[in-house]
Amino acid sequence: MTESPAYTVESKEGDIEIRIYPGYILAQTDVKADFDEAIGMGFSILANYIFGGNRKKSKISMTAPVSGENLSESEKIAMTVPVTEESVDSEKIPMAAPVTEEKPDSHLYRISFTMPSKYTLDTLPEPEDKRIKFKEVKNQKMAVLRFKGRVNHKLADKEAAELKNWLEKNDIKPKSNFIIAQYNHPTVPGFFRKNEVMVKI
Repeated sequence: MTESPAYTVESKEGDIEIRIYPGYILAQTDVKADFDEAIGMGFSILANYIFGGNRKKSKISMTAPVSGENLSESEKIAMTVPVTEESVDSEKIPMAAPVTEEKPDSHLYRISFTMPSKYTLDTLPEPEDKRIKFKEVKNQKMAVLRFKGRVNHKLADKEAAELKNWLEKNDIKPKSNFIIAQYNHPTVPGFFRKNEVMVKI
């Protein structure tokens, strides 16, 4: 099983959950490009790190999801890309997969991989690429909407709008960008795909 950040469900209404995430660490890099290029470039930079591009030459296995956020807009939609677990001979570090989705012209995106729970900021291997930074997230409350389908801009906007409307209806103010998380390999058919819209509250 591919590791994902642990959480507890505080409340639930239909496909929407309020979750508490105790903590996790993100490896992040900023990329200025259009949406598709940013995902590819950011993913390559971070994938190189987990596949041995670090001072210890450690191989780090991947978790789900990979996240991204558009730093060029006041309101962003992040979306994940699927990650597959790879067998390696040396030390593994799993990672996660959300990636930010916005308008397909040039923006500044922050692409993030979630690091495996066994690591701390002190025990993670140092990246060889100075564009990679780490961020520790603790005690985060998130509103999450689950949905199916193959994610594109139109579907992402629709689902994010649904979650935003629910928050407004319940007098809850979002405290972060909206994130679209994908948890499946690209070959999984749309109806069977697990996706989520997430936002800090």
